[in-house]
Amino acid sequence: MRIVIVAPDLPDEIIPIFPALTDASRARPGLDFTVLTGSSSAAWAGLHPAVDEVISFPLETLTFPWWTAAGWRARREWRALLRERPELSRCDTVIDPFGHPETIAATRGLPGRSVGISQSSGQSDRPASRQPYDSPFPVPGDLHRVQGVRMLFAAHLEYSLHDLNPDYGLQIDAEPIVTELLLDTRALPFGEDGRAQVRRRLAETGVTLDDLAANPPGDDEEYRRRLTQSRYVLTGSNLTGWLAAALGIPGVCVCADHEARHHGVITTRHANQKLINVDTPPMNQPEIVVESIIQVITQGEAPIELPEQDSVAPGTAGEPVGGTRSGTDGG
Repeated sequence: MRIVIVAPDLPDEIIPIFPALTDASRARPGLDFTVLTGSSSAAWAGLHPAVDEVISFPLETLTFPWWTAAGWRARREWRALLRERPELSRCDTVIDPFGHPETIAATRGLPGRSVGISQSSGQSDRPASRQPYDSPFPVPGDLHRVQGVRMLFAAHLEYSLHDLNPDYGLQIDAEPIVTELLLDTRALPFGEDGRAQVRRRLAETGVTLDDLAANPPGDDEEYRRRLTQSRYVLTGSNLTGWLAAALGIPGVCVCADHEARHHGVITTRHANQKLINVDTPPMNQPEIVVESIIQVITQGEAPIELPEQDSVAPGTAGEPVGGTRSGTDGG
């Protein structure tokens, strides 16, 4: 049975699909998974052992109006892809896990039974009368996206989820620890002043640092290697956060206020230590986040710099990172 998964060209949307692939491959041995996505996500999609083929196509071009030159060109290239990759025409099922406009357009352009999460009508919790899929599955809108995708696969392929802790199916290659902290400020919900404060405090403390914003990785292999060579991670909910969660690298994932329930990372069940979501004020503010991670790295030996504003209760700046945990580990 061949299943085509249509995914947006967003690497941080690819990794959350992996637990569903692990579930399905264990529950239904013999499934063949093809991932259709854009060029940026193609390299990441092939990391999961259950994926036997990745096809790259600029899916966003399928949303161009058909009466424009760009729209005509996109549809001509799409028809050429179907001729060149006949396995797409032989697929049994097309699964669209997240329902982006470009993935809906691609799903409609493929044969086979299309499956996706049902769209709400906007006025109630009931599904809309017109759905973009042949088989829409109603999944609660307040469910975390990782668990929603796992439910989608289980409902369509008719197996039960016995363990809500996700397994991303990735193996960690043992690497020697080179840096104490891998820092990715690109997704932190701070302003420029907050990011500068984080860098300043880390520099003052003398923590050995791998700054992805200042020194971006050249390819996906380097990305993974640098993650596994770091003792801790400080990031937001982006590719760095999801890879760290999937590989079991401990640290902190800072989210905007009250967003972790739906968008925070969920660490693999195999991890001895977890990447913890922080989304509750004031614990997700830069001065508290950086002081907490410094205390963990230095095992409480570094001096604590209290915030200048009297907006934080005494003692919270030195609270261990484990005290900021948001409840998203099990979905």
